[in-house]
Parts: sequence; C-alpha cells; structure tokens
Amino acid sequence: MTDNGDLFNAEQAVLQNALVDTADESYTGNDLLPRYKALTSQYKKLLRLCRKIFHISDSQGLALQQQQNEMQMLLDNAEQGFLTFGSALKVNRQYSQECVRIFGRKIAGEPIVELLGQAESICVEQVVDNLRKVFTLPADESKQLLQQLACVVTIGDKNVRVEYKKITQTGSKLDHILIMMILTDITEKLRADAQIHYLSFHDKLTDLYNRAYAERMMPILEQVDKLPLSIVMIDMNGLKVINDVFGHTQGDQQLVSLARVLRQACRESDVICRWGGDEFVIFMPNTKQTECIAICGLIGRLCRDVKHTSIPLSAAIGTSTKEKMGMQLSEVFNAAENQMYSNKLKEGQAIRQEIIDSLLVRLQQQCFEQAGHNERIAALGVEFIHYLGLPADSFELCTLHPLAMLHDIGKVAIPKNVLGKKGLLTAKERELVQLHSDRGYRMAQSIGNSSLADMILTLHERWDGQGYPCGLRGLAIPWLARLFAIIEAYDVITHERPYGEVMQKTEALVEILCGSGKMFDPELSEKFIQFMQGR
Repeated sequence: MTDNGDLFNAEQAVLQNALVDTADESYTGNDLLPRYKALTSQYKKLLRLCRKIFHISDSQGLALQQQQNEMQMLLDNAEQGFLTFGSALKVNRQYSQECVRIFGRKIAGEPIVELLGQAESICVEQVVDNLRKVFTLPADESKQLLQQLACVVTIGDKNVRVEYKKITQTGSKLDHILIMMILTDITEKLRADAQIHYLSFHDKLTDLYNRAYAERMMPILEQVDKLPLSIVMIDMNGLKVINDVFGHTQGDQQLVSLARVLRQACRESDVICRWGGDEFVIFMPNTKQTECIAICGLIGRLCRDVKHTSIPLSAAIGTSTKEKMGMQLSEVFNAAENQMYSNKLKEGQAIRQEIIDSLLVRLQQQCFEQAGHNERIAALGVEFIHYLGLPADSFELCTLHPLAMLHDIGKVAIPKNVLGKKGLLTAKERELVQLHSDRGYRMAQSIGNSSLADMILTLHERWDGQGYPCGLRGLAIPWLARLFAIIEAYDVITHERPYGEVMQKTEALVEILCGSGKMFDPELSEKFIQFMQGR
C-alpha cells in the first residue's frame, strides 16, 4: 500500500508554513490575515480529505489484487484449461496453467483451429465453418452448433474433453462476443475405465477371460453359425496340496502354468475362460468332437512337458459337443462337466500317487533326506510291531508304511539352507522347521488320508509335553506316533546326517535310554532296547 505521509510531504510542508505564518504576531492587524487563516483552514481540511481518499483507494486496490490472485489460484488448481477467443479465431487469453500443460506451451495469440488441428479426430474445415457461424447466429442456434463440435479430442498423447460456451461482453457488438473453451484432460480416467472394463471380463491372475465373460458369450455361442460347438471343462489337479504345503503363491503359479498351456494348445477362435478356483472352460466354435478330443490330448502332453512346478502339472478334462440347434447349451455344458468329474474320480488314485512320488523325490533331492531312510524305518517298524505282538491287520501295521514314506513330507516347503544348517538354529529358524508337522498334516488331508494326517501331526510331540505343535503329553500322544518317534530317532542317529556324527548301535540305544521319559514313551523305549539287543 502507498504511504500517504510520503505522498503528501510537499503539501504538508506548505500547510505547516502557513500555520506558522498565521500564528506570527508580526502580522497582527494585516487586513489579509483573516482571509489567509480561512484559506489555511480549508487547505488543511482538503489535505486531510485527499489523504483519506488515497487510503481508501489503496485498500480497495489491494483487496482487488488479492481477489485476482485467489481467482487465478483457483483456476490453476482446477485441473482444467480455460481460454477464450473471438471472431478472428485466435486465442486472446488463457486463464490457467492447465492450458500450458495440455498444449505444451503458452498459446495466447495462436489460431484456435491450429491448436485443435493437433487432434487427428478433428475435421479442421468443419470446425472453422461452425465456429465462424457461431459469432453471427442467435444464442439458441449458436449453442446447438457448438454442441455439434467434437466433445473429446486427442491432443498429443492426451485425451481432452472440450466444452464451448458463448460469452457476450458488455455491449452487443460482434467484436465483444467471445467463446470460452473449457479443456479437461481425461487421459487417466479413460485409462482407468479401460482397465476396469478389462478386469470385469478377464481373470486378473491368468489374464484369461473370466466367468462373467463366458456367461455373456453363451447366447452368441448358441447361434447356428457356431455349430458344431465343443465345450471343454478342465479341473487342475493338486491345487489344494500346493496351497497347503507350499503356499498360495506357488498355487497361483501352477494356475498360471496351466493357463499358458491352454493358450498354447488352443486356436485363436477358441474362447478360454477361468471358470473359478481350479476350473477352466474352453468354448470351441465350429469344432467337431474328434477335433476337440485331439486338442485335449495336446493339452495333456503339454502339461507333462512343463518343468519346475511344485508338483507335476495335470488336469481332469471333460468334453461335449453341440451338433444341432435343438440341443440346449446348458445340457452340453453339464455333460462336459460330468465327464470331467468322472475322469477326476477314475484318475484320482493315480494322480495322488504321482503327487506323492514327486514330493518324495523333491524331499530327497532338496531336503538332505537320506536314501533308504523311509524304507529302513518301515522295515524296522514292522519288525518291532510284530515283536510287540500286534496282529497283521492292525491299524498300526497298515498305517506304518505310508507314515514312514510321508512323515517328513512337510519339509519340502522349508528352505534348504535351514534344513542343512550345521550350527544351532535361531528361534525364527526353529519356528520355521516346526511348521513342517502342520504342512505335512495338511498335505495328507489334501490327498484324503485323515488318519495318516493325524499321525504326521503328532510325530514331534514329546512324552514330557515339551514337543510341538500341540504340546501333547504322555498317553495323549497316539501310540503309533510314540513308537514311530523312537524308531526314526534310532535310524537318524545311526546313519549319516548333515548335523551330527554317526553312532554305533550301542551308543544309539544309550541315547534312546537317555530320552526315555523325556522325549520317548518309557515303556516303549525299554521294549525297543530289548528288541534291538536281541536282534
């Protein structure tokens, strides 16, 4: 704000001199003195009034400037470009920084047609013709004409929504008519909308079509020009085992591997969808049953060729073909689904064994599992159980062999560097190792053997209650688990291992005796020592 004291310094000095003169007694009696005093008084009042007026003017100017700054700030932060142009079709003013960002430069004075001419979607001649007419037509007609212009244009790499508004300034002359353009960059919005639309019909994990897309396509696929229409239903094997033992990330990778196989085996005309969970469906327009079966055979071969998966990649497959219009698509779909479940039931035992075999190979290769360890435990366990007098068809004898084969199966999910560590494990590493009981339990549950799962879960419980994972004590631990703990401990300490020296038979039996009543059932420990001494 202007300092009024500085502005009126000269006038203030004149006033001060006049006041001094009127107070000077030497002028007393002068005929002009009264008039001079009156003039001085009026001059003082006038000077005070002028200073007040200037103060008000400065305040108003400051307030106006502040309002302008605030308005500019609002425009610059509105994420919209505002500009106006007149009948010469040149930008007379841009009102926000967004214009600079959209066009990449300041655009005042540039022809509006050239600016919009950056957009490939614009017909320049049509734009020029319409814009020129706007300045001469009545308000209603010009509004309709502006609405006919493109509302979304592409400028450089940006998608921009354009709105036009006709503005009449004070007075009604032609030169006082302006058109305001409001520009909104909708590039990110269109990209987000496209992504949402894509995800609404695609499976995020496998990038295949999803069930919503399949159901949307069914009425189209029922048309006569798609006949014969073959449907393939696919159920990936072993997903629950992978999720339970290795985690859902590995399960997701297995699903992605199968999706890749399906893309490789199918044709461009085929519609491949992830139906849900571990199930997929393929619609094959203009495909006979024989062609469909051939493609399914290729899917099976490609699955077998996939390497480096948690378990061998395989799937149960069912097919059905709609030959004529009288058949309902739902019936064909159900027939393919029923065949898939039938095949899964028939192949179930073989698939489960294949999964178990692959896990055992992985256990031996990656987890320092001794060659012959499982077989020795099974053989020694059978001898000991016979020694104890249990019948040949007892639950314990029937369960012993699968338990010996799979008792450590949960270790396949534990890092190799932890299992093979020669020094003491950290608390976190011990916790990680102890998870293998739970993972082995869940794996056995997944292959449908709940009694075996219960045994695996309790193999590392201790007689004194200091074991894991449940802290069971004494007779609360299943009998077979108590017996198995002794047999396995004996085999481990009498054979080569990464974290201990090999013990001779006598030393090993002393070790079992030391663990009696702590780690091991004291009665079974005593009988095992007797059994081994007489062996």
